[in-house]
Amino acid sequence: MNTRQLEYFVAVAELQSFRRAAARLYVSQSAISQQVKALERELGCHLLDRDNHNVSLTSAGHAFLEDSHDILARLEDARKRAAGAGNGPEGELRIGYVKGYERTDLPDMLSEFHSRYPNVRLSFMRDNVSELYDALRDERIDLAINLFYSPDDMRLIETQVLRHYPLKAVLSVRHPLARRASISMADLAGEPLVDIKKGLESYGESTVISANLAEAGDVPVAYVSDDIETSVLAVAAGMGYALLPGYFTDGMPGGGRVVAVPIRGKEREMRICAAWLPSRKNELLDVFLDEFLRVEE
Repeated sequence: MNTRQLEYFVAVAELQSFRRAAARLYVSQSAISQQVKALERELGCHLLDRDNHNVSLTSAGHAFLEDSHDILARLEDARKRAAGAGNGPEGELRIGYVKGYERTDLPDMLSEFHSRYPNVRLSFMRDNVSELYDALRDERIDLAINLFYSPDDMRLIETQVLRHYPLKAVLSVRHPLARRASISMADLAGEPLVDIKKGLESYGESTVISANLAEAGDVPVAYVSDDIETSVLAVAAGMGYALLPGYFTDGMPGGGRVVAVPIRGKEREMRICAAWLPSRKNELLDVFLDEFLRVEE
């Protein structure tokens, strides 16, 4: 008994015709007839009643048809599993990334990984800085693509700086500074700030921004947003300015109502890193870090 005999028998039984079965399978009627007869001889019983015009199942044929469907389905499942195993490992890789970083080469990294390892389930978490580090610490994600912070803020974490981005002032197009090619932090003295809500631990996130704001002197906070997109909305509404990283300001939303002005001396202020816990054993994480993570030269 072989797979071809089962496929020929199933086709004849379903179509009730050797001719139609031959057309479906692109073989001759005689080839199908010979294989079905060989199957019946091996089983020791008739599966089909034949006359010049009709083909019907015997009682044995009805029973064997059901078993044939099951056998062929299991063989197909086995074939798919074997083919899948040849495409690499299976499992799940959970990646978190800071809001706005989807505008960079992150989609390219993920696309290359998925193309190479299609059986790996990818899941994503898009969130603010602190929430991502909380998720990493709690092992809800395997990798965080996030703003860099000092490893002293969380034990047993490893980081790899990926790229440096400028810090820019996002201003309403109606703001007097909006037409400048660049500004200094001192130019923002006394201007109302649209800040972003930070987690309780902040993981050093506030340290970078606070150090820069200190250069502007008096900084009245006009509004604290929940995320980076809301900050842009508040700026577009004329509520103040925001300090945002360059990976987000390139092509940012705002309907032409906001501009991002470079800040002198802040061309490499914002560092994006990959962060992970070495204690978490996930071979897929190692593969992603070793083969697909792009690091600025």
